Amino acid sequence: MSIAIEEARSRAELTDLLDLPLRLHAADPFYVPPLRPLVLRRIDPRNPFFRDASLRFFRARRGRETVGSISLLLDGRHDRHSGERAAFFGFFECERDPEAARALFAAVTERARALGATSLRGPRNVTRVEDIGLLVEGYGSRPPMLAGHHPPYYRELVEAEGFSKRYDMLAYDTPLFDAEGRPRELPEALRRKAASVRIPGLEVRRIAAHRVSRDMEVAHAVFTEAYRGVPEVVPMSRAEFVNLGRAFVALADPRLLQIATVRGEPAAFAACLPELNEAFAAARGRLLPLGWARVLGALRRVRTASFKLIGVVPAYRSTGLSALLVQRVVDGLRAAGYARLEASLIHEDNAPMRHIVESAGCVPYRRYRVYERPIGRREQDT
Repeated sequence: MSIAIEEARSRAELTDLLDLPLRLHAADPFYVPPLRPLVLRRIDPRNPFFRDASLRFFRARRGRETVGSISLLLDGRHDRHSGERAAFFGFFECERDPEAARALFAAVTERARALGATSLRGPRNVTRVEDIGLLVEGYGSRPPMLAGHHPPYYRELVEAEGFSKRYDMLAYDTPLFDAEGRPRELPEALRRKAASVRIPGLEVRRIAAHRVSRDMEVAHAVFTEAYRGVPEVVPMSRAEFVNLGRAFVALADPRLLQIATVRGEPAAFAACLPELNEAFAAARGRLLPLGWARVLGALRRVRTASFKLIGVVPAYRSTGLSALLVQRVVDGLRAAGYARLEASLIHEDNAPMRHIVESAGCVPYRRYRVYERPIGRREQDT
């Protein structure tokens, strides 16, 4: 039976598309279904991200059965920042069916070409920091929060369609205690750097609930400056940054969210969050009717914290301030009862960030790959 590609527009069609991975990965013990309300919030047209972006969904049908899905994202801010005309595929899920995969990629390629794109990249679901890349190493572990989990054959399907590596993203981790339960010391070099910080007017403090909006503005200012030169990073608007971060700040221990200012001006921040996938796994992707209860119960048993972001404005990068923030966060982790520190996802060419996490004793445990394929113009268009 042949493959038919349909654009998913109605709520029922979108629900069918989002249900597909639940069926495909039901037997994989390491797959963590994303919570449906969070997915719907990310793709909601009211998300500030979509003020300058568009997202379309497609599904592959063999008869009455959905056998594959894919999305097409156009990001205007990315194009202006990079000077490119790129389109991104995401939400890629597929049975072990090369014909279906070929039809899905053909459909988004044709649409992207018609909209003026010159290359197709991915996977990237929505923003640059959510569900980006295809898992190519680390299949025998649970994915970190905001990262996907894919079977090995997905790589075969993607590469068979002519996609090649653009760059990799790495997930790191390290235990916080040794086999006897004793706290593992941070590497001596990092402790020396932290102790050597001498910056007049420096204040390092936790993000406070009563001033979270102001603290998020400080973090956004640091993020914009600290990541300006990082490969593939496009500056986020303040509204987009706050929209993405506010929900996670509400769930985090304040000791794991550190802000640094110098004479009141933004200097650095570090954000470490509970590894919510350890709790979300209990909900099996749904909050109703019992998912909420399962998640709340599992939250009390989360023992991994995920270091999602650390940024230092360029003027203070050689002062040891990043080491001081890492030390503050790790002290908070141990006090809060966490046993493992995870850090993800980090661009393989982001040498400063890799240096920070590696100097804290972290090692890679997962690798995600972003692929790219040029989109040539059709002969009749030339």
